[in-house]
Amino acid sequence: MTDRYPTLSLAERDRRWQNVRALLAREGLDGVVVFGNGRNVADSYLTNEARKSITLLTLDDDPVMFLGDVPLDHYDVPGARWERWVADWVAGDPIGNLATRVRLKGLAAARLGVVGLTSRAVGEWAGVISHTTWRRLDAALPTVRWADIADAYESLTIVFGEEEQTMLRKAAQLGERACTAFVEAAREGRNEHEIAAASFQAIIAGGGWVRSPFMLERAGASMFAWSVPEWFAMGGTPHVPQPGDTVAAEIFAFYGGIESQQQIDVSIGEPAPLLRELEKVCRDSYEAGLAALRPGMRFSELAAVMEAPLASSQTWNTGPMVQTVPPIYNSGTRLDPGVDPALSVLPQLPLGVPLDGDFVIEVGHAFAFEPNALRDGQRVCVGGTVLLSTDGVEELNTLPNHLVVV
Repeated sequence: MTDRYPTLSLAERDRRWQNVRALLAREGLDGVVVFGNGRNVADSYLTNEARKSITLLTLDDDPVMFLGDVPLDHYDVPGARWERWVADWVAGDPIGNLATRVRLKGLAAARLGVVGLTSRAVGEWAGVISHTTWRRLDAALPTVRWADIADAYESLTIVFGEEEQTMLRKAAQLGERACTAFVEAAREGRNEHEIAAASFQAIIAGGGWVRSPFMLERAGASMFAWSVPEWFAMGGTPHVPQPGDTVAAEIFAFYGGIESQQQIDVSIGEPAPLLRELEKVCRDSYEAGLAALRPGMRFSELAAVMEAPLASSQTWNTGPMVQTVPPIYNSGTRLDPGVDPALSVLPQLPLGVPLDGDFVIEVGHAFAFEPNALRDGQRVCVGGTVLLSTDGVEELNTLPNHLVVV
């Protein structure tokens, strides 16, 4: 797999289009307009490209992409290597051209779905459509009856077909390579910038890519925060991990637009007993999740199973214990931070975030198993991508599933 470069076929294209048309039929809609300018690039489900276009799909016609400019890469020699899913594109003012096409199709008084007004993606709950853009579209098509179907559409896209599962396995293997590179750079005593760069190089050299937020990373002797590192935004001298430090990252490894995730956590030298205790909490959560995961259970049930070790060990979490990939549904975050004596220095405890939505798990769903446990100013987080396929539960990562000692 690591030396293969799979792509999606036209059969997968047709499966996706059929899935969306079935959704439209269930909702009594004549079509859908998908705004792709978000983290998960929602239009790519229809187009297999990452253009952040506005795409129109109707019950009877193939999709149309509305772009700000001519897609020159469709027509030069490198671009000719790729089989395009959508041949119908319109360059120029996307909103004006969309409105014109909707009227030409006789849909000016139709009931159309829209994806982009809201979203389940982290940080995009208010959607990705600007107020000005929506006012323009609403004014250009005043008799269209709009229905926000982002929830149903995004939920549809996280049920992976067979070809998408192959792409996910490739993405997870690139993530595994990234973890190996991360560990090796840490072992060599390189600074945190170089450690992060090694993981990026491994992903891209293997034919993958990364997307915002690119990486969450933290290094030091004590940590209870979890975020994009300060040096991403602020610059500054990189930290060189010392004995007794840990350096950890959440890696987002993509292949062909399919996301996987890995939680690599490295101890520089033999970890303190507390770190081993926190690792056990994480491993108990991880193994309980693997044992419980099955078709027909609810996401909330899986989350509860994986959260149980936190309560029994007097620890708390800064990230979800489990989420779908891409991240649309998330288990609860910052559960019971009051158990941590290290947080007494804070002016206010972190605000807890409950389970974000629920659904019935089925074959084709994939998850980031990312149990994390904190106490006394220390944090451990382990895990990788887990797929529920027709063969059962597949662990797609190995190295990041334990605390690594170098």
